[in-house]
Amino acid sequence: MRFSDLDIVDELARPENEALRRSFHSRSFAAGSSIFIPGTDEDLVFVVKSGRVRIYLAYEDKEFTVAILERGDIYASHTRACAQAMTPAEIFVTGTYEFRKRMAALPGFSSTMVRVLGILLKNAFSIIDGLVFQDSSQRLASLLMHEAEDSLAKTGEPVASLKLTVEELAKMLGATRQTVSTLLNDMIRTGIIEKQGRGIYYILQMERLREIADR
Repeated sequence: MRFSDLDIVDELARPENEALRRSFHSRSFAAGSSIFIPGTDEDLVFVVKSGRVRIYLAYEDKEFTVAILERGDIYASHTRACAQAMTPAEIFVTGTYEFRKRMAALPGFSSTMVRVLGILLKNAFSIIDGLVFQDSSQRLASLLMHEAEDSLAKTGEPVASLKLTVEELAKMLGATRQTVSTLLNDMIRTGIIEKQGRGIYYILQMERLREIADR
């Protein structure tokens, strides 16, 4: 579930970006540990080097996953969202001011960042659109279809490799665990999808999945 096809770790490794790369330092986090929460004094930009990081909004006892970051994805701590390591994770961190200063001297990298931010913005609007205009079954079908189409283009196989537990998936869809479990079981029972592992689904009926997403 890459947030973007652009790998910022690889971009930082380019010789022309050496000065920017030196401004980052590494931090490691255990699975389940908090990376940052809103209201802290730190104003940081971070790049995921390894592992998976969950970006989420928290309201009282409810959480809603906005994005799941993997290697090469970039984010900043000055939003209202929290960040948590889903697996053991290593991230590259630098201050926002230092990042802006270094980028000013790197027009090529700045162009890359514009593309990344455009993808992030598009993803955010897709999530908002889904929450406002779609029910849980449509949101689930849309997510499975998006992942399967990406896999189909890369590997020739329509596999939605979410690698999420049902509870994690529920937080991403803004639904209850029971609702998501029921929807998945219904799709399996009716032959739309086939479960191949934890959070991995082979799409047997892409058109039917598209119908659910678009209804």
